[in-house]
Amino acid sequence: MRVRYLPSDCLCEGMILGRADVLFTARPAQKAIFGYRKVDMKTVREESSTAYAYMMAQLSAAVRVLAVKGFFVLMPLFAFLCLQTGCGKNSGGDTAKKGTYAIYCLDRDENKLVEYTYHTDADDTDDIIKELIAEMSSLNDDVSRRESIRGFEVTDYSRTGSQLTLYLSETYKDMMPTTEVLVRAAIVRTLCQVNGVHSIIMRIGDEELLDALGIPVGSMTEAQFIDNEGNEINAYDNIELTLYFASPDGERLKKCLRSVEYNTSISVEKLVVEQLIQGLTEEEEAGGVKATVNPQTTIINVTVKDGICYVNLDNNFLLIPTGVRPEVIIYSIVDSLVELPAVSKVQISIDGNSEISLGENMPLSTLYERNLDIVE
Repeated sequence: MRVRYLPSDCLCEGMILGRADVLFTARPAQKAIFGYRKVDMKTVREESSTAYAYMMAQLSAAVRVLAVKGFFVLMPLFAFLCLQTGCGKNSGGDTAKKGTYAIYCLDRDENKLVEYTYHTDADDTDDIIKELIAEMSSLNDDVSRRESIRGFEVTDYSRTGSQLTLYLSETYKDMMPTTEVLVRAAIVRTLCQVNGVHSIIMRIGDEELLDALGIPVGSMTEAQFIDNEGNEINAYDNIELTLYFASPDGERLKKCLRSVEYNTSISVEKLVVEQLIQGLTEEEEAGGVKATVNPQTTIINVTVKDGICYVNLDNNFLLIPTGVRPEVIIYSIVDSLVELPAVSKVQISIDGNSEISLGENMPLSTLYERNLDIVE
């Protein structure tokens, strides 16, 4: 007997009675169809009509062969229609079909995230966001899991481009740190499935959300929490960063070493940008350097591809700190990021737009490389 593995997210069970009784099962961990003869099938997408037609032809052929051999088919093989329609649960940000979302919540003991599938008929982005927030606030008395929005409220929200900002009530601060991280992960993973929402910022009143170490959490994406449903999202580590701040006259850069304890769920590249926005420590300020980036700047996202670090910030970045040259601001970010092994060039954008300049002569469309000539 031969086995052919197929990509599928659904669970289908049936029984063929032949020379031996065979129970066949297609499951997420091990997806197989047992047939009488080898099926030379190409890997195709699950919802492709071509794959469906081909698979049905192969199954029909298997039935004919079994009939010739004198075997009796007890249950219709066409139960495999669910392979084409997708009866599996949706997971992550990849919805199974329009109007289907994975709602993330906490298990009963608040030790990990669990999920279930939710369907909505809404097609307006704002209506979907409101409906998902309401669903995360109520699990219909299901004792096996607890809602991710409990003990606090989402009082309002706003959208800027692909960034969603949630405004939370003061009682959000009452959660235990480990629970708070899981709640944050559940909210981000649920809402980032909405078309047009790429990143999420949380604020408590007018204040940016801080983590357990008192560090601003900043912009969060679904990728930060993928496969981090348990202990990993609570992991902290220490790292020594090389950061560049402005000289006292704002004309050049000065190199500073900073030891940072950080949440490993964020990238080191994003951490560098966060530290520059956060500004100076008391020791650095006493050492005669100036901050280079407007502290009101919000990170939309930071990604690295092929050695290029793409830094997407909001328009507060365009507000230049007094006495600091635009060139010094740009290379403060560039030189700090290029200290990391994965980065060789940097491009900065504002709300996804790089066709603007910082000041008069620093176009953001440029891929900037390390510049040590500006460093004292």
